[in-house]
Amino acid sequence: MRNSIARAILACLRMFLLAVLPAKGKHRKSPTEPVAAAETDTLTLRVVPSPLPPRSPYAAYNANPEPLRGEDVPLIRPYLVAYEAVQYERIRAQRRRAAELATLGIDVGPDVIHGVRLPA
Repeated sequence: MRNSIARAILACLRMFLLAVLPAKGKHRKSPTEPVAAAETDTLTLRVVPSPLPPRSPYAAYNANPEPLRGEDVPLIRPYLVAYEAVQYERIRAQRRRAAELATLGIDVGPDVIHGVRLPA
């Protein structure tokens, strides 16, 4: 109990000292000096707009300078398309297996069709 109280007191003291004392190192605030009005009149900044904004060399717009059309952009995520392709292939495999077993006289179809149970 004493240890936790001591830690709490030290934490409060540390926060108080950090708030009151100046910061150290490169994060220290520099002293602000008022700038004379004459100095601001002589200093003139000239802003020149760049002809083109900076572009990333990896961006898609560097490959094709024309804007994208909505018809050209797929609206479905690729992982959804892959999942549907796997499901479709699984169904096709089941159908092929059922057709192969049907040639041997084995029925692997559904047991219930339109709510009517089929005889075994």
